[in-house]
Amino acid sequence: MVKLIMTWDIQEGREQAYIEFAVGEFSPALSALGLQIREVWYTQAGSGPEMVVAGVMPSREDARTLLASNEWQRLRDQLNEFVENVKIKVVKPKGPFQM
Repeated sequence: MVKLIMTWDIQEGREQAYIEFAVGEFSPALSALGLQIREVWYTQAGSGPEMVVAGVMPSREDARTLLASNEWQRLRDQLNEFVENVKIKVVKPKGPFQM
């Protein structure tokens, strides 16, 4: 099992459009690609990324396959219309909150 951790900041003035995309398309598409989203964190005050989204996949190879897929590239391109400072990493799960 591996954890895919994604972080980003929502672009100023794009919050509502981002929420509609995240709930209506991004999250369901990731689930269809095999990522089980387990955590969504929103930083309301302080430093650090505004959003942290983490999900699990059965293996590192499954995560690599997802990140190399055309569907992921399409989703990433759409996500970039609403966010900035995107970072993605694949790690061994070590508890409920990891960065």
